[in-house]
Amino acid sequence: MTADKISIRNIKNVSGLDIEFEFPDSNIIVVTGKNGIGKTTVIKCFHLLSDPNIFSKSSGEHALCPDSRVSFSISGIQSFTFTYNENLRCLDSKDRLPHENTIVSELSIPFGARFLQYSKIAAFDSELRVNIASSDYNEATEVIEFLSQIYSSNRFTELKATKIKKNTFYFLLKDDDYYIREDHFSSGEFFLIQLYRLISSGARLILIDELDVALDAVAQVRLFAAIKPILQNNNSRLVVVSHSLAFMNTVDNDGLYYLESDSGLVSLESRSFSYIKSDLFGFTGFDRYILTEDDVLEGFIEYCIMHFSVRCYYKHITIGVAGVNQVQRLVEKNDRDQIFSDPSNLLCMVDGDVHESLSRSYSGQTRIIRSPVEDIERYVYSNRQALLPEIALPAFVESGNQKRASKTYWKWLIHDNGIPRNDLYRRIVEANLGDARQLIEEIKTFLEKARQ
Repeated sequence: MTADKISIRNIKNVSGLDIEFEFPDSNIIVVTGKNGIGKTTVIKCFHLLSDPNIFSKSSGEHALCPDSRVSFSISGIQSFTFTYNENLRCLDSKDRLPHENTIVSELSIPFGARFLQYSKIAAFDSELRVNIASSDYNEATEVIEFLSQIYSSNRFTELKATKIKKNTFYFLLKDDDYYIREDHFSSGEFFLIQLYRLISSGARLILIDELDVALDAVAQVRLFAAIKPILQNNNSRLVVVSHSLAFMNTVDNDGLYYLESDSGLVSLESRSFSYIKSDLFGFTGFDRYILTEDDVLEGFIEYCIMHFSVRCYYKHITIGVAGVNQVQRLVEKNDRDQIFSDPSNLLCMVDGDVHESLSRSYSGQTRIIRSPVEDIERYVYSNRQALLPEIALPAFVESGNQKRASKTYWKWLIHDNGIPRNDLYRRIVEANLGDARQLIEEIKTFLEKARQ
């Protein structure tokens, strides 16, 4: 797994932030967080490579101080550092820096190259007309494929590309040499072309602030799948800033990073989609909330509610967060900021193997309960001969790591053998009926109307 590190000190409102981007197989990381917390500052730090004055230009003279410093450790590149230069009043480096276009950072409006493209293509309109008249253009095959994948339309089949000096411009060719320049497309179409320019540039590391500007919901949902093969073909890594839930919900596991402040400390770490949605946008319209470790436990809780015919007086939602540490952070945030509701309206359920440690480390008001088994997937894996006598063992070689092997086995049962999740949950409940009934009594107390 490729990892890139950056350490930021005393820039704008960021006094100290150490980041390690560990890229998943897709080579795409999405950064999000609340406004004003420092997402754009991170992108600007990378932009120092092309413009050391970026902070004075875009953030004002008080953004930097004599103690300002940014250190980079980028995979495959010699480490380098920018420190404050009193004479130049900017961040400067005496280290050997990466070659131009090895690392490319695209800023938000109005400083990003995307937004300057409007005036650039207009300035070359005369040359563009000459190229069209002389048929000096080519099919824009790769861009057509990219746009068509996102929009599922043949609107761009006549898209052409022409080179003027060092620039490549795109246009739709109509009858009688009539044409539509790329800057006359819709805003979403125009910015997708600018995005294509960036991700196909061949840069080793690409960073883009406000990736989803002007994109409709359909484009946001399809964007991840369209970007991924282009990055792989160019051996590039991509870090983007986005607030789009539609886009974030399509990103691979471990590809979401959340910038947050907790007790005055700013951190940027990998977080689950449910964690981010809970803290950033919240879940509204519910009376009760059940937080749990993952979607497996989430499904188990909902199965138990159905199986034992719980009469839910209160409207509830069960949220699988991805890991006990993230569960604890959300519960503590709710104690402090009530991001869900009053702590009395929150119930937390975790696997038995982490229940004791969580109960010791958490001292708030939210009730913590445990599942009937130590770990759902591991329980099925360890007891498969008794639980699933009709299912032959897998033909593939299983991992020696029980946790990894149990997760693989769970997916194999569901996806390769077509066993419904609820059938697996039923077998677990029947084998642990006493503990399951104890669990459901806790849930009934939480969700049913109290008897007068």
